[in-house]
Amino acid sequence: MKVRISRDRLVEGIGWAVRALPARPVIPALASFRLTAADGTLTISAYDYEVSAGIEVSAEVGRPGEILVPGRLLADIARALPRDHPVDLSVDPARARVTCAGSYFALPLPALADYPATPPLPETAGTVSAAGFAEAVAQVAIAAARDESLPVLTAIRLHLAHDALILAATDRYRLAVRRLPWRPATEDPARTALVPARVLADLTKHPGAGEDLRLALGPEPGRRGLLGLAGGGRHATTRLLDHEFPRYDWLFDNETTAVATIDAAALIEAVRRVSLVVTRNAPVRLSFARDSLRIEAGTTDQAEARATVPVAMTGEPTRVAFNPTHLLDGLAALRTPTARLVFSAPTKPTVLTDDTHADEPERTNGSDDPNSPAEPNKHAGSPNRDADAPSASEPPDYRYLLMPMRGT
Repeated sequence: MKVRISRDRLVEGIGWAVRALPARPVIPALASFRLTAADGTLTISAYDYEVSAGIEVSAEVGRPGEILVPGRLLADIARALPRDHPVDLSVDPARARVTCAGSYFALPLPALADYPATPPLPETAGTVSAAGFAEAVAQVAIAAARDESLPVLTAIRLHLAHDALILAATDRYRLAVRRLPWRPATEDPARTALVPARVLADLTKHPGAGEDLRLALGPEPGRRGLLGLAGGGRHATTRLLDHEFPRYDWLFDNETTAVATIDAAALIEAVRRVSLVVTRNAPVRLSFARDSLRIEAGTTDQAEARATVPVAMTGEPTRVAFNPTHLLDGLAALRTPTARLVFSAPTKPTVLTDDTHADEPERTNGSDDPNSPAEPNKHAGSPNRDADAPSASEPPDYRYLLMPMRGT
């Protein structure tokens, strides 16, 4: 192999492929990047048996070839090379040589035969805006659990419908659902997949402006299903989780008692200030009146804080308490300057949405116990209900449901 490539392109390629480079490889070969040079491109890829990531970057290929190089070491070297200078990669029988502006490195060559075959992209299911999909994943991933004890709750449920993609995630104390348009490749694209939230969020960071993302979904022979992503010269696969996601349709079924509209930035600032006195697992308390919202935290025998912000309120005055981190996560995920909070009974969940569907109140429902999570399999046998089917009144594109806490 003999390749010349710009330093910045090399760093960009390594920055993408490193997502699949394992910190503790199962076999030594997986600690390497696979470099393939051909037809004016250098393909940099990595694999850890669960996730694969590869990228094609333009390069001057003097001699095509394929090698393995130590991944972390090459990443460190590439970042340390001087900017605005070309990088030359060449191979002798024993080592890979990296030269740039007077700098020289020689790297060992792990045996290519030891590297496992990476899974190919499954059949294309359709295409979606890369930026739109990345935004949707970020909005939903905040509600996924970090605790691996219940793997299904660490996933994003991705449902492929004819007219939309529907993403959902929950940690039992909150639920985020996002709907976005896409272009299916078949007339009947209906499929559902559970994708590890952390992996999907990482693979969709920094999308290319104006680019389309190709979604591929299918089985891998003898193993779990695969989700593939491809676009802008980048491609990745991740194995899916083999679990049943909790039904969440019943959480949006109760009558609305009040709706509050408020400046999202003002509410975020007030909650952050008041949260300075919040002790572990304690809530912030929100009291909604006709034109003002009082936010409180703490107790009279310890530190206390209070803030008031303007609000537009319809319906009954409402008192509710939330985990401040969960509330701030939802507010930060909104795409409009104004937030809309929809309330039902005091012990039922609150729905937070962008203020883009203010003409009709949301319908919500939830657990009877304000301090207990929504049970994953509750109402799983509800007849003839589809969590992904559009209702007569189309719901907002983004809904973030919060379980209240005791403390009102």
